Amino acid sequence: MDEVQTIADFAKKLFLKDGYHIPLLLVKGTGGRKVVGLQEFGDTSDKRVQDMLNTGTWLACKHHVGDLELIVFVCEGWMGTNINVRPSQDPNRIEVLQIASLDVRTQEEQVKAFQVKRDPKGTVSDLKELIFPEKVETKGRLLPAFLKGYQIVSPVHN
Repeated sequence: MDEVQTIADFAKKLFLKDGYHIPLLLVKGTGGRKVVGLQEFGDTSDKRVQDMLNTGTWLACKHHVGDLELIVFVCEGWMGTNINVRPSQDPNRIEVLQIASLDVRTQEEQVKAFQVKRDPKGTVSDLKELIFPEKVETKGRLLPAFLKGYQIVSPVHN
């Protein structure tokens, strides 16, 4: 089983138990691993990108893990059902647990998403994996922003 799947399985288990998941970065480098909980995470796309850039520079300064190999980001959020409408504006949006990963060596990004099912009281009852068509390209801004922030500071440690 690959590392991203192991992380996804653990995140699902936590989400089912707790009913939520804080934004969490799991970083693997040639010199170790680090898990970072994002206590504050922007309320707009641009602010979230800036938060990731800042987290990358902070990690490189305070908890350097060598050359990065894998970045995994776990968060909950909304996913739109209409590609022409932002999820926040989509009346049919769905709640999801999302696990995004970036293999730094190959620059391959992947996303796993699980639709959150809640009972009438709001308790999480199930997480259903969403399967995306192979044609869907996974390119986000958050993980590359984290990587760029880390790389800005990282040469200082070499």
